[in-house]
Amino acid sequence: MPDLTRGPVLTGIVGIAAPLALANLLQQGYLLVDSAVVGQYVGVTGLAALGAAQPLYSILTSLFIGVSGAFTVRLGHLAGAGRRDDPSTLLALAACTGVWSALCAAVAVLAAEPLLALTGVTGEIAAEARTFVVTLCSGMVAVYALGAVCAVLTGRGDVRRATGLMIAASVLNAVLAWLFVGPWRLGMAGAALAVVASNALTAVVGLTRLVREQRRPRPAGVTAAAVRAEVWRGLRIGAPMAVQYLLIGVGVLVLVWIITPFGEEALAALTVVARLELLTSVLFLNLSGALMVFTAQNTGAGRTERVREGVRHSVWLGVALTALVSLLLLVGRGPIAALFSGSPETRLVTERYILITAPFFLCYTLTVVLHGWFNGITRTVVPLICTVASLGVVRLPLSYALGHAWGVDGIMWATVIGWAVGLGYTLLATRQAVTAPRAGPDEETGVTAQPDGRAVR
Repeated sequence: MPDLTRGPVLTGIVGIAAPLALANLLQQGYLLVDSAVVGQYVGVTGLAALGAAQPLYSILTSLFIGVSGAFTVRLGHLAGAGRRDDPSTLLALAACTGVWSALCAAVAVLAAEPLLALTGVTGEIAAEARTFVVTLCSGMVAVYALGAVCAVLTGRGDVRRATGLMIAASVLNAVLAWLFVGPWRLGMAGAALAVVASNALTAVVGLTRLVREQRRPRPAGVTAAAVRAEVWRGLRIGAPMAVQYLLIGVGVLVLVWIITPFGEEALAALTVVARLELLTSVLFLNLSGALMVFTAQNTGAGRTERVREGVRHSVWLGVALTALVSLLLLVGRGPIAALFSGSPETRLVTERYILITAPFFLCYTLTVVLHGWFNGITRTVVPLICTVASLGVVRLPLSYALGHAWGVDGIMWATVIGWAVGLGYTLLATRQAVTAPRAGPDEETGVTAQPDGRAVR
């Protein structure tokens, strides 16, 4: 497995980001295929149901995303400190995965319908959305198991194997989605079953290899107290990350409520736009994730100056990639919109969204890249506060106000303003963190980080 505490900095970061970006691009490609398949075989109602179901799914998975991210950071710290194979940490992650899978399924069955009612989605769209969420969450243990395996591999720096698993799941997802929704005519349940089946198969492969490779601990190496300590450590690091993702999910739910009065075509366009946002942000989210792992390992090794160099390289790489992605979106907005829907109204809204938001995409990308650094040093509260400010305080209220004043265009401009506020707060927090470095023992790694970058164990 690669050691990120040595070698060229940019090579190490790109070596993590590039494979993960490829895998996640394929995953987002599956989501686009899923949207296209549902749009073609189920129609605008199915596409709108996907848009209504997405925030519910995000809410239910937010805790696990935060906790798995925390364990990725924790495993990165251990790898940097020379403790790569810590069984207590792995067992703690397994316990969190199992417990939250069961809770997620229960909440989906009991709360999907009331939550959809709160958004104002009713009738056939609500019924289809509930079918999708309940079916998917009933098999969520498969999705979470694959996520846990990839978290372990990524935290150790073994991104090639994590990438292989994600690529396999994405390809299988696309094939099964077409088969279940198309020829087999299983509708929205088929779209959800495709996700569960593909993740289950790839998770079994990944878990089998991890179990075979894991070194057997000494008889006294694993205790219930040690596992509990790792669970609480992971929850402490991951709680702000989980709340951040939860707020994003709730925010999207509120946006559905805001957009629903504009009609089915606008809600369908929101689905397309949400998928496009996921696709275009993949490069930057994975650059952020790569910086997080790089930062975690080098923090564990006490190499703070190397961490600063990694941040500088990541920022400049993010700027270059943003320019390229924004240009491609602006030039190709017409064909992109036509790919998802034959409805002129839906296509017009999608094109308009790209035209308004793409020139300001740099605000978003710089924010998420810097958040990777904050997460890697376990200052996960900073991204949380940023989300509260940009989404909860700015974007959602402005979406409601500007939506009533200017229609759908007002909601788009609220997105841009929210990005700008998020970047402003993140830059302020970054300046404060850089000018006031922490010194003293790091309870996560056992390393004392000195202001001059030296490490004392």
